[in-house]
Amino acid sequence: MNQSYGKRDKYGGYQLQIEGQLLIARVSGVIGSGLSKSYLNNLLQLAQQLQGKPWVYIADCTGYQASIPDAASNLQKAYEECLKLGCVGDAYCIDSPVGINQLAQIRRESKISTDIQKRIFADLDKAKAAMLKFLQDAVF
Repeated sequence: MNQSYGKRDKYGGYQLQIEGQLLIARVSGVIGSGLSKSYLNNLLQLAQQLQGKPWVYIADCTGYQASIPDAASNLQKAYEECLKLGCVGDAYCIDSPVGINQLAQIRRESKISTDIQKRIFADLDKAKAAMLKFLQDAVF
């Protein structure tokens, strides 16, 4: 049985769970340094369950506003560790211009070269469908 994790404070929150080869994050509000530390730890616990086969990270950030600067280093570490644990792709449902900019910067610093705009989808179902097709079509 796959675990799920979540945490909330007065500014924002997250939920994480595994669906097959997809690690799904639902993020809302503003992510501060305390939440980002918990997020990093919980994300890595789930990512370790997927290690050994290709998997994709999908973040539903429709209620997400931004991360404070102190949280960015934890979020970048999450990206880098997930890549080491077999993450082969990412997708987002996000409409916050500040959030998109922050994600793009973290991805660049993590040496992810694909354009963030090609990874943004209108809703979670579209993101899941696109990433499942990506996993099916890709050769690893």
